[in-house]
Amino acid sequence: DESLNLTPNEFNLLLLLVDDAGSIVTKEILSEQGTGREFNAQHRSIEMHISNLRRKLGTDSQGRERIKTIRGIGYQYLIYPDA
Repeated sequence: DESLNLTPNEFNLLLLLVDDAGSIVTKEILSEQGTGREFNAQHRSIEMHISNLRRKLGTDSQGRERIKTIRGIGYQYLIYPDA
């Protein structure tokens, strides 16, 4: 029940992750659909935005992470069965 101050890119990335919660969203999709930029593995902007989102969102009420890194592929917004 708290409001978050997200940048437009952070909001778009979070929306993509939440819309596909439980599934892996690739860095390519996050870059192209979330920021409107062609994906470039050399740029770390997606990682920076995800890091900022993690900091702003914090953990869930039980102290669990919300966004999981799937190394070399992308990210996953986690769903916990008991939540």
